[in-house]
Amino acid sequence: MTRVKICGLSTAKDVKLAASYRAWACGFVLTESPRHVSVAQAAELTPLCGDSLAVAVVAAEEPEWIAGAVAAGGFGAVQLSAGADGPSVAAVRAAALSRGLRPLVIAAADTEDADKADLILLDARTPDACGGTGRRLDWKALAAAHLPRKRLVLAGGLLPSNTDGAIKLVRPFAVDVSSGIERAPGIKEPRLMRVFFGVVAGADISRGGVA
Repeated sequence: MTRVKICGLSTAKDVKLAASYRAWACGFVLTESPRHVSVAQAAELTPLCGDSLAVAVVAAEEPEWIAGAVAAGGFGAVQLSAGADGPSVAAVRAAALSRGLRPLVIAAADTEDADKADLILLDARTPDACGGTGRRLDWKALAAAHLPRKRLVLAGGLLPSNTDGAIKLVRPFAVDVSSGIERAPGIKEPRLMRVFFGVVAGADISRGGVA
């Protein structure tokens, strides 16, 4: 089964809707972004995630700050989106452990020690943004690459209209959507969210339910 992460959430309504569709994870962008929420705002939203994993999405912040945000915001996971320009997985784990925390770690594929992360993020970055760019990766190239499929979180340019093909080509653990189901940055379109979950479920059925 392909999991779904809804990222760039900023409203209680959207968090509740994602949780109602049994999203695997809900992402909250704590770094500078059009979808930015403060740690205090996130702390009000994460309890609404239900069984969905609350993910702190960060970029080049210091490990100690990240660990503090994970604690204060009630997060169960952290996503390191900046790759080589951000902190290492080991440093973030150490800072979290100093606070008695063991969050799941999702790291961009070019993070210096991405192999130490629980899951690996594949996303399209620009010089100005670590994610949420709406740009897609070369899925055919990814399909041909030797990648740890069961640890991949695929993001970047996913839409209800193309996610079926992306799943069938890349075969990731999870797909991560943000701008592809929005009416404005940080504000999701309910119809598009519903359709997106349906597309993911349909892709799994057509592949025989193989994750």
